[in-house]
Amino acid sequence: MTINTMLNLLVEYAENQKLFNTEDKEYAINQLLYLFKLDQYTQEVILDKVDFYTLLDLLIDYAFNQGLIDLNIESSRDNFEAKMMDAFLPRPSELNKTFNQLYKKAPKYATDYFYQLSIATNYIKTMRVKKNITYKYAGKYADLDITINLSKPEKDPKTIALMKNVKSENYPQCALCMENVGFYGTIDKAPRSNHRVIEITLNHEKNAWGFQYSPYSYYNEHAIILKKKHEPMRVDATTFEELIDFINKFPHYMIGSNAGLPIVGGSILSHYHFQGGRYDFPIEKARVLKRFKKRRVEIEILDWPLSVVRVSGNSEYDVLDNVNLIFEAWKKYTNESLHIFSETTDKHNTITPIVKLKEGNYQFYVVLRNNITTPDRPYGLFHPRDEYFHIKKENIGLIEVMGLAVLPGRLKTELDLIKQCLINHEDPKNYEELQKHLPWINDLKLKDYPNDTLDDSLKNEVGLIFEKVLEDCGVFKSDNLNELASFVEKAIK
Repeated sequence: MTINTMLNLLVEYAENQKLFNTEDKEYAINQLLYLFKLDQYTQEVILDKVDFYTLLDLLIDYAFNQGLIDLNIESSRDNFEAKMMDAFLPRPSELNKTFNQLYKKAPKYATDYFYQLSIATNYIKTMRVKKNITYKYAGKYADLDITINLSKPEKDPKTIALMKNVKSENYPQCALCMENVGFYGTIDKAPRSNHRVIEITLNHEKNAWGFQYSPYSYYNEHAIILKKKHEPMRVDATTFEELIDFINKFPHYMIGSNAGLPIVGGSILSHYHFQGGRYDFPIEKARVLKRFKKRRVEIEILDWPLSVVRVSGNSEYDVLDNVNLIFEAWKKYTNESLHIFSETTDKHNTITPIVKLKEGNYQFYVVLRNNITTPDRPYGLFHPRDEYFHIKKENIGLIEVMGLAVLPGRLKTELDLIKQCLINHEDPKNYEELQKHLPWINDLKLKDYPNDTLDDSLKNEVGLIFEKVLEDCGVFKSDNLNELASFVEKAIK
C-alpha cells in the first residue's frame, strides 16, 4: 500500500469521525504532507478499507523506514502518532468553544462529544485498555472490581538504557500541567500533541480548572479535573466545595480526590487534581451499618473495609456543613487504644472525599485515613501489610478506596507460572519472579484446587488479598463499630 493510499484512508477516517470541518480538509492534508516530508497528494477512491489501528501502525512503520522516527520503540512511535492525529484536531480555544456550545444544550452532550473525540484520535488508548484483565470478585462487602493493568506500556530494556543518557528537564513541570497541551513528547515524557484540556470554572474560580480524560482509562469516562496552576495536593473545606460544584455542573459524573498526605494519597501529590467519571463503583453498593438523621441529612456508617461515612441530602449546604464537622473532628481525633494518633511530629489524619448525585441527593463519601508509620509497619500502620506486597504494594488511593483494584501487569505472567507449577507439581523456587509469592503458593497448595477451576480460583485468591489490603487501610476495624459510631455522633452534634 502506498503512502498516498494510507494518507487517503486516514483523511477519510478523520472525515467520517467528524474530526475536522470540511473547510479545514486541505489544511489538515498539508500538515500531514509536511510531517511525512512529502510534496504530493492525490485523492483516491479506495474500496479495500483498513482498520484504523492497523492503519496507524502502517503509517508509523513507513515513518520509521523513511527515517522520520529515529527509534522504533513505543515512545517514539506514540509521539509521532499523536502529532499525526493533531493535524485533524481543533485548536484548544476552538474545542472549548464547541464544548461550551454543547454544554448549553446539556452537560452530557458536551462530555459525550469530548470523550468520543478523545477515543477517535487515539488519545484514549482503547486497544491497549482492552488488554487489561478485568473481573468481579464476590467479596464480603460487595462485588469488587479487579483490574490487572496491561495497558500502560512497560519500558523495554532498550528504552531504559536510552533514558540513562536523557537529561532531566522540568518542562512540562509535571504530567498534569497545562504545558502538556500540544507537547510532542520525549523518550520519558508522554506525547500530548493530540491532548486537549477543557477550561472550566469551579467554586467561582473562572477558567482556573482543566477537564481532560485519562489516556489509560480504569473505568468508563475516566476524567481528570486539575487546577491549571501547579500547586500541591490538599484536602480542606474548599476542596469539598469544589467537588460539589463539579457535580452541580456535571450531574451525570462522580468525582473524588486523593488525600493530600503521603502513603494515603495517590501517586501524584505535586499537582492539585481530582478524578471523576461515569461509573458505579462497588462502594455505592455497601450496606449501611448505622444511620443518623439530622434534619434534612442522613449520615450513614457503611459496611466497607475502610472506615466510611456517607452524608446524603438534597441541600448541598447541609451536606457540606456535616462533612466539614466530620472532617474537622477527624483531624483532631486520637484514640490510643486503636493506635490512631492525629499528630506526632507530623499531622496524620485526613480523608479521601468522593461525591455523587443520586436521585436528586448529594451523596458525599468521607473515607477516614491516617498515614502514621511505626517501626513494625514502616510503610504505614494503615497501609497494606508487607505480606500482601506480592499483589499490591503501591498506595491505596481514591480508585482502590472505591473498590476498584489496579494491580500490576506482572501478575499476568506470574499467575500463569503459578498455575503451571500447581498443575505440573513444579517447584516455584526455580522461577525468580515467583520468589515473592512463595508463602502464598504454599497456602494455595494446601487448598488443593481442582485443575479445571484453577483460573477462577486464582482470580478469587487475588480478589481476597485485595479485600484484605483494603481492610488494612481501615482505621476503625470491623470490631470497632461502637468507637466509629461514637466519633461520628459527637462530630455531627
